[in-house]
Amino acid sequence: MLRLEGLTPAPAQVRGAFRLVPLLRTRPCDDVRLSPGAMAAGVKVVALPDQAHYVAFVPHALRLDWSSSGAPLMALGTQLAGPQRSSSPQPWRGLELVDRMRKREGAGLRFLPLHLALEGLLALHFAPPRVAWKELSRDFLRAGLGFRAESGVPGSLLPGFEDALNTFEVHEGQVGLLVFTGDQLASAFVVPSAQDYRRLHRTVLEDLYGELVLRYAVLYPEPPPLEAAPRFESARTLPELRAALMEVRREWASLVEGAMLTDLLRRPLLTEPVYQAGPLRLERFVTDLDPRQINHIGERLTRPDGELLYLKTFQLSAAQTRRAYLLHQLAGYGWHLADAAEGLGTTVPDLVARIEKAGFGYLLTQAVRETAAKARRL
Repeated sequence: MLRLEGLTPAPAQVRGAFRLVPLLRTRPCDDVRLSPGAMAAGVKVVALPDQAHYVAFVPHALRLDWSSSGAPLMALGTQLAGPQRSSSPQPWRGLELVDRMRKREGAGLRFLPLHLALEGLLALHFAPPRVAWKELSRDFLRAGLGFRAESGVPGSLLPGFEDALNTFEVHEGQVGLLVFTGDQLASAFVVPSAQDYRRLHRTVLEDLYGELVLRYAVLYPEPPPLEAAPRFESARTLPELRAALMEVRREWASLVEGAMLTDLLRRPLLTEPVYQAGPLRLERFVTDLDPRQINHIGERLTRPDGELLYLKTFQLSAAQTRRAYLLHQLAGYGWHLADAAEGLGTTVPDLVARIEKAGFGYLLTQAVRETAAKARRL
């Protein structure tokens, strides 16, 4: 399960369709730093360890540095640069090859934010099945799922998001941000320290967001007000007023974690370790793919005691959830159609229809698809 261990939600700020909730760290973090990586934005070919490649727009990279002894680290990543070149479009020069999504650079680790999670979604049960069932196509048995693609919306294209971010007041000690549209969680972003956050605050405009986020930003231009219960009537002194204010803030933090983040927190996760940075664990995850709920993929960095040092999430669309859920179920039943249909409470012809509708019809032989279509017409 995912928990906001070591973090406290602060009062939200609302601008247009966006409700932005700051996250504050309860104790300072001096031994882990996250800074912008030295990588120019652009469309790149990313090489994976298994010699596969994928093409994607890479807006920026992040560099993780940590102290195994727990000693404080100085601010990293500051660079001296010469005059910037013209921003006019450059002639086509081919695609830059990026060596892996994560790579050791000196004493640190360079990785592509969100790409860890998105690659995990794309590679979900990518390998061919272990048993060559006669219903499965030869291409699937030989090469696995083959080419897959997923898409999202850049934050800069979400109407009103940049304006909301420009008017947002960064809190003292803020290390993260929860973005809501239509009072549904669009994304969560957490870094180790307040210094890191101030440098990376505007990178949320470069991140990808789910299609539902764009839809909610258009359909719900003004989120409903969430007003705190009054706690100040009996306050007569500054200490009493301060105590009442702290009570309101505690109630707000409880509301955020208990009611506004139900799609993300305290749900079973499918996790995969990505890197062990000393005592720190970097992993990617996806929520339990329940089709009745909004699901998220993401990546997180945690300490052994569970403190959350880094988090970035992406909200899946209903179609993305259905595809991932279907692949997960089929793989769970060993790609045996009869067993999978029984486990899902349906028939083989209807299961075949679901597979085709999800865009995976090529996984089955033409004979199986034609037989299922005839059975559905009877």
